[in-house]
Amino acid sequence: MGQDAYPAGFPPAYALYTSMQPLMLRTGALRAPGDNAYCWVAQSFLDELAHAAARDPLEFQLELLSNKQAPWSAGEHDAVGDHEPTGQSVLIPERYKGVLELVAEKSGWAHRSKSPGRGMGIAAWFCHLGYFAVVADVSIDAQNKVMVHRIWVAGDIGSQIINPAAAESLAFGGIIEGMSHMGQEITLVDGKIQQSNFHNHPVMRMKQAPKIEVYWRKTEYAPTGLGEPTLPPTLPAVSNAIFAATGKRIRTLPLERSGFSWA
Repeated sequence: MGQDAYPAGFPPAYALYTSMQPLMLRTGALRAPGDNAYCWVAQSFLDELAHAAARDPLEFQLELLSNKQAPWSAGEHDAVGDHEPTGQSVLIPERYKGVLELVAEKSGWAHRSKSPGRGMGIAAWFCHLGYFAVVADVSIDAQNKVMVHRIWVAGDIGSQIINPAAAESLAFGGIIEGMSHMGQEITLVDGKIQQSNFHNHPVMRMKQAPKIEVYWRKTEYAPTGLGEPTLPPTLPAVSNAIFAATGKRIRTLPLERSGFSWA
């Protein structure tokens, strides 16, 4: 995630700083490496900013995406003509807004209920050459157990879906794995990993899986892959839905560290 990654170039004041932490063990990549964490942080914080401003999170983000402060440079990115990006490696605001608007329409975002204990959250992200937006419908019971009832996802991966069934399956997989990440943790004691298998590093069970609806927004850009980009916005969409249902922000994962667990 570089200085030019979203939301860079949209707010009038933005800075990103990172610090390296030395580790005693080698690490490997999870699905959607880097973006799985950055999206959760950025989209959760944008939802928090919208709430502080008493704004609808969707409208808040659509306005932000219409407020580009500086032109994107061609540089290392794909570009044509007068340095306008092709959309393959540089964020195009209209594509990002397009998936947000489509998922909002399909989920009935404008008419969502706001009853205690149940809420909807929205998030989106551009990574791995794909644009995806997710809305999650979540309820929380008296024991702070989280049930995700339904997830809507809208994607823009260009002008053509080569294999529609495979595309839908990949979208499903990213969403289920993203939800699984919210309950997983690796801990070390004396240099030894404590988790050994799925009994203490769980993935989502079939009974926990929500109904998932996938929609595509066809654009004029060349087709790109989608094995990874459905995962990142799933985490903040669920986190933001938990806030909508309970008024409590999720600032630490796994969910158990914030007092929640999967139903």
